[in-house]
Amino acid sequence: MNIVHKLNDVHVNPGDHRLPSAPRTRRKEDARARILEEARRIVLENGFEALTMRRIAEAAGYSAAALYLHFENRDAIARELGESGMQGLLAALTEAAAAEDPVERLRALALAYVGFARIEPETYRLIFMEPGFAASALGGKDEAGAAAFQLLAGAFEALGNAGRLRPGQDLGGLALTFWILLHGTVSLKLTCSAFLSPPEEDLLATALDSLLNGILAPEPTGLNLPER
Repeated sequence: MNIVHKLNDVHVNPGDHRLPSAPRTRRKEDARARILEEARRIVLENGFEALTMRRIAEAAGYSAAALYLHFENRDAIARELGESGMQGLLAALTEAAAAEDPVERLRALALAYVGFARIEPETYRLIFMEPGFAASALGGKDEAGAAAFQLLAGAFEALGNAGRLRPGQDLGGLALTFWILLHGTVSLKLTCSAFLSPPEEDLLATALDSLLNGILAPEPTGLNLPER
């Protein structure tokens, strides 16, 4: 029997339901993506408190019962949104971390951080300011969050490796202090913008300069004065 005959002998068992699984899986993935897209739109336009299973179902064109086939509850949807948001923050910080000079990298990271919060304030609130979802914060259980925090820490490690820090500096403590500056500035702008009028960039420039002035080693003058 030649190879052609062998191929012609191959047939599909009508009872075998494995072949249609790919379209079924694709439909399920498309449904999840649509649900998350509508949930994200609701959060961005109306805030996290407006996110309910009924409202998501109406926006996505599904019954409320159908949503539970894809997500356990509203919190599960919110976690997905938070993880997606953290991926977005990580991408912004990764681009900023390309700056070669560590001091300039810190400034670029600061601008990228506040820029993300300005563009997606409700996503930022969900990631960092909603009770129950702070586990996705920088350095938390979320892998993207841990990677994002490491980008902040990496700038201080680079300063230390280059000998540009005063002796005895705690690199982990510096990274945490830097994040406190970033998050504090953003959260205050989000919650107290009427009383905190200066732009985030100006506030951070002053705070970051104060931090750097306290931790950077004095630069050598590089002058070779002639002997008298």
